[in-house]
Amino acid sequence: MKSLRRIAIFVAAILTMGHAHAATEIKIATLVPQNTAWGSKIDAGRKEITERTEGRVKLKIYYGGVQGHAAKVKQRIRFGQLHGGDFTPTDFQDSMPDLNIYGLPFVFQSNEEVSYVRSKMDEALSAGFEEQGFVTFGFAGDFAIVLSNEPVRSLADLRGKQIWLPEGDDISDRAMKRLQLVPNSKPISDVITGLRTGLFDVVAAPPAAAVALQWHTSVKYFTDMPVLYAMSFMAIDKRVFNKLAEGDQAVVSEVLRRVSREINDNSPADAANAKDALANSGIESVEPDNGEFEKIRQVMADNNRDMAQQGLFSLQLLEEMQQHISDFRNGGLQADEVVAGDATESVATGNR
Repeated sequence: MKSLRRIAIFVAAILTMGHAHAATEIKIATLVPQNTAWGSKIDAGRKEITERTEGRVKLKIYYGGVQGHAAKVKQRIRFGQLHGGDFTPTDFQDSMPDLNIYGLPFVFQSNEEVSYVRSKMDEALSAGFEEQGFVTFGFAGDFAIVLSNEPVRSLADLRGKQIWLPEGDDISDRAMKRLQLVPNSKPISDVITGLRTGLFDVVAAPPAAAVALQWHTSVKYFTDMPVLYAMSFMAIDKRVFNKLAEGDQAVVSEVLRRVSREINDNSPADAANAKDALANSGIESVEPDNGEFEKIRQVMADNNRDMAQQGLFSLQLLEEMQQHISDFRNGGLQADEVVAGDATESVATGNR
């Protein structure tokens, strides 16, 4: 009897040891190509997590959009085929519509302004991810600019052009229609082919993203004005994350938040370098005509409020952001400017 008890204890100990040392592989999809600065930061984070958890947690990153567009990635997460991915607010528009106020068109004027507003609002906006079954690690973003095959100096230059919008981006769709423009909504994976075939005449994207995704190889001009703040974030299925040991959860959170913060903090420098790369590759820089930017901003300010009143996102949050923008501008840096729009932008904080 004693020998049977010893055997049982020994077997239990072996099973416990095996369980303790079993690696958890977290499969994450991203549009980011591997051989880019962003891809290098993600890969460095992946290696650090493996090392610091002594192999208990391993991230398997699927780079370059090989797992499909965001809707497909979310579906695969539900089925357990993937465990996380890089997303944009549009991908959560139905369940977390307030996230989209960060990307309302023609609201923000500088990265400093965005950072100030995000420092006030990021935490509240990211709180809803837990209810959606995800853990996130902060927002990273930059201003989108206009890339086109004909010069765009004014609103009139955009009329009649096929303008790409991310699939499901109802807010930008309404904004474009308010400006009497022609939005063409397709998955992000269709952009480069669409530019080459004439399906799209104009796209808006952060310059670093346009270079990383090779969109710049299919355009001739870029208009250097901040169209909107384009934001992304990594989200991991909470069911998978919560199975990790508490210490390993802390490591994963620390590393991925730092990666997100570094990408976010480097975005102004990355944008400047990308604009240089655009110019050096023969793409012509175009300046908007005097007064055009402000004209569009005023139209969008009215449109943003209308959308909030129609329930597309919170009017209360919109007004809060407007107040933060006003506070920043009246603090001295841009005290002579008037808040013309409604939105915000993001720094990297993440779920607490």
